[in-house]
Amino acid sequence: MFYKEICKPRPSDYNRNGKISYEAILQILENAAGKHSANSGDSIADANKNGIAWILTEWRVQIIHRPENGESLNITTWVRGKAPASAVYRDFLLTDENGTEVIRAEAKFALFDLATSRLTRISEELFGSYHPEEKTVFEDVKRLRAPSEYTTETELQLRRSDIDFNGHVHNTRYVDLAMEALTNEIFVNDDFSELHILYYKPVMEHSAVKVQYHADGLSHLVTIYADNVGCSLVELK
Repeated sequence: MFYKEICKPRPSDYNRNGKISYEAILQILENAAGKHSANSGDSIADANKNGIAWILTEWRVQIIHRPENGESLNITTWVRGKAPASAVYRDFLLTDENGTEVIRAEAKFALFDLATSRLTRISEELFGSYHPEEKTVFEDVKRLRAPSEYTTETELQLRRSDIDFNGHVHNTRYVDLAMEALTNEIFVNDDFSELHILYYKPVMEHSAVKVQYHADGLSHLVTIYADNVGCSLVELK
């Protein structure tokens, strides 16, 4: 089942260059996914009451055209696959007011049992409630691996606003943490067309956070650590 909605980004979603921020893109995608889940009878609130929760493990985003201030976005999202497994993929396709494709994205989710603190298999009933589609926005499978060495390391101070209701850094904030590792020239240029984020462990409140950076051609790789434990790998390209 394809879920569709029209989104009008807020003024606060745009950066100083008048372009929608990378975090805002992830927030828009995440909100559409949440509404689709609720429409499928799998709301986040009800799932938590039942002792299970969807855990985001990966984002892959391709920006074909960076939406600018004032543009409305047509969002289509769906769950992909033929049979339930330990994780599901969700695809996104965003177009502008003229129907021109501007962003495509893929997210990977796993189901987490809150009582056992372990991943659990997705049931036929839950998977079927989404009426999955076979369509995919990416034809290739891209593997992201951490570099063997880094060129810089930066310590960061978490802010209260970085922490969500679960007591850890919200998944959309990781891209901003990663951008703190970039040089000022790269940061100001602000011209990435691909985002790829792997989540290993959550960055918890009060953690000592640092980011390590490595450039590989046009690809900028950042590993985010909390208390010296690798929590996320971010690629900006």
